[in-house]
Amino acid sequence: MLVVREFESMLHAFKSTGAYRGIEYVYKGPAHLSVGQEAAAVGSAMALGPADQIFGSHRSHGEIIAKGLGAVGAMTPGEVASIVESHSDGRLLELVTRHVGEAGGDPAEAFLLTGVLAEIFMRDAGFNRGMGGSMHAFFTPFGAYPNNAIVGGSAGIAVGAALRAQLTRSDSICVANLGDGSTGCGLIWESMNFAGMGQFRNLWQPPFDRNPPVLFCFTNNFYAMGGQTRGETMAWDRLSRIGAGMSPAQLHAETVDGSNPLAVADAVARKAEVLRAGEGPALLDIECYRYSGHSTTDTNAYRSRDEMKAWQAHDPITRFRDRLVDGGVIAAGEADEMVEAAGVQIEAVTRVVVDRQLAPAVDLEASPTIIGDMTFNNEAIELGRRAGDLLAEPAETGAVKSIMRKARSGIAEDGSQLSPMRAVTLRDALSEAILHHLIHDESLIAYGEECRDWGGAFGVHRGFADIIPYHRLFNSPISEAAIVSTAVGYALAGGRAIVELMYADFIG
Repeated sequence: MLVVREFESMLHAFKSTGAYRGIEYVYKGPAHLSVGQEAAAVGSAMALGPADQIFGSHRSHGEIIAKGLGAVGAMTPGEVASIVESHSDGRLLELVTRHVGEAGGDPAEAFLLTGVLAEIFMRDAGFNRGMGGSMHAFFTPFGAYPNNAIVGGSAGIAVGAALRAQLTRSDSICVANLGDGSTGCGLIWESMNFAGMGQFRNLWQPPFDRNPPVLFCFTNNFYAMGGQTRGETMAWDRLSRIGAGMSPAQLHAETVDGSNPLAVADAVARKAEVLRAGEGPALLDIECYRYSGHSTTDTNAYRSRDEMKAWQAHDPITRFRDRLVDGGVIAAGEADEMVEAAGVQIEAVTRVVVDRQLAPAVDLEASPTIIGDMTFNNEAIELGRRAGDLLAEPAETGAVKSIMRKARSGIAEDGSQLSPMRAVTLRDALSEAILHHLIHDESLIAYGEECRDWGGAFGVHRGFADIIPYHRLFNSPISEAAIVSTAVGYALAGGRAIVELMYADFIG
């Protein structure tokens, strides 16, 4: 918590005064800070393993740092070394070793902090070469997956990644870190419903007859920008109660004291057990408070100084420190040393990252295709042998026979045009290509509006239900945002998805 607090205090100092610990720097990018919410991020990370995945929001610096530090602590030295040495061909580690040095503390921790800060400051040394920035920073080797600046945007993506974990029978869980204000967004409700669909347990065959292991983790700081959620912009009086309307298990929802990292860790650990047993999805309402504004330009006109002081008297770091000291776990002097050590560590990292000679921005003239290079891997996936989960021999089914009977040309021998009943149509061509890949790629799933029994609105998937098992070809709710975002999450986690909307117009 101390590291997260100091890191974000540094960002606030640069945004508000242009200086931090004698370091002058002008940062013009966004900074949505979570000062005061550290216990929520750290408590959650305490209960997660390195392979568990988090998907954040515009306010996720603390979550990335906490998840990364947790992963470093849980991995073996060899596993950590393999990650930090291979990333960016060792360039980031070299920067940390040569210039951050011992003042940065543990090399792996300094590696993490330098990579995150360089990303925020849009430097080439950033985890994503500065192309993501503050609101889209991530580092997947430590389980921190891409954040999404669209409010609620991570909900569907996390569900899709959890679906991939479900189908690969992975033991990992996926966490959508969201804000209380996002409960006003349709995608949140679409995603919770998608994750709880009855077909997972009623129609899917073992071992896939379980729900995707996704946790909807709401960091509830009582404000959506400036609108107060409870009592003003939302209908609920307690966020966790929305679980009662979503599933018979009420999403296993509960409200947690977000100023106590141990309470948060306990709650996340218990939900993780539920998710790994296939009984999800789950929801946590973690109540906390942000001292900083929505962004650094926020004047806090919507709340009083007395309110802010009252919450600061309930500071999570101060309370936890006092508990540790009073319980004899650490001495007061040790606690003070930890505070100073966090300051020294962040200062050392900051001095290097703000130095444009040591940590320059990407040279766009020298690398004009960098965005495309980082977006697409430009690799082809070789299709393997036939999938082992097919329900029938494809050639013996009506879906294949009907196409094979048709001419490949739309012109008859006498030059006349053949009817769609006698020649392969665009729909047939789509069907044939999609089915070929479904037959040969077990990582590929297809879903959307009425895709299975109906065959899709235009019959592209007609007859596929005789060949492809339910867990790879299924009907989705009429929830276009969830359909698209879950496919994105499924692909981010290593799978491949083909989804269908009735009309392209529905995407907006």
